[in-house]
Formats: sequence, C-alpha cells, structure tokens
Amino acid sequence: MYVGVAKLTILVAHSTSLKEKRMVVRRVKDRVREEVGVAVNEVGALDDRQRAEVGVAVTSNDRAKVFSVLDQVVRVAQAASAGQVIAVAKDAWTFAVPDVPVVIDHDRGGTGDKAAGMDDFVPDAWKAWKDED
Repeated sequence: MYVGVAKLTILVAHSTSLKEKRMVVRRVKDRVREEVGVAVNEVGALDDRQRAEVGVAVTSNDRAKVFSVLDQVVRVAQAASAGQVIAVAKDAWTFAVPDVPVVIDHDRGGTGDKAAGMDDFVPDAWKAWKDED
C-alpha cells in the first residue's frame, strides 16, 4: 500500500480578514472532497489572513496512482480557489507494516452488550420496579 500526502500553499491576496480567507479555504476543501474524494484539511498558517496551507492524504496500491490523484488535487484547488496556489509539496511512500492480530477483550465493557452482567450497577429500587412488570 502507498500513502501520499501533499501540502498546498494558497495565497489569498485580496483577503482583509481571517473570515474572508476561511471562505476561500472552505471552497477549496469542499471542491477537492467532491471532485477527487480525498481527505483534506487546513494544516498551517491558521492565523495568517492572506496565506493558507492545506494538507491532503491519499492511499492506493499503485505509487503512480497516488501521484496522479495528488496532481488532480492541485488542478482542482487551482480552479476552485479565489486564491492562487503558490507552492506544492508532495510525497508518497510504502506502508509495509506487518499485520498484528487484534484481540478483543470483552471484559472491558467497551464492546458487546453493555447491559450483560451489569446488574451490580442497577439501583435496587429499579430492580424492584422491573420485577413488578
């Protein structure tokens, strides 16, 4: 499996406030999610009103496909933005970590039927009410 990431730096020169900049960033994020279907979020320059950094992540079984999708993200971001994409950093690497078996511990209370075996936590008044039915 290959994991690819990209960081796009977007210049929003006309912005006079963070609100204006965030409207542009939201438009870019929404358009990229709709057209490309990848994870995207603002990752840097959060308090800079004229510059935004947007991060993108993608996975595939083909390294060339990862870069193809990242290139598509850049094209969509450029078309969707009232700002200008001024820098792009992207990379992909192999994720080859051995699988580790998952052991489900049902005694922890985080899985399965939470009511099973939990009579100790039910108040006696509720137990009496339940028996009357």
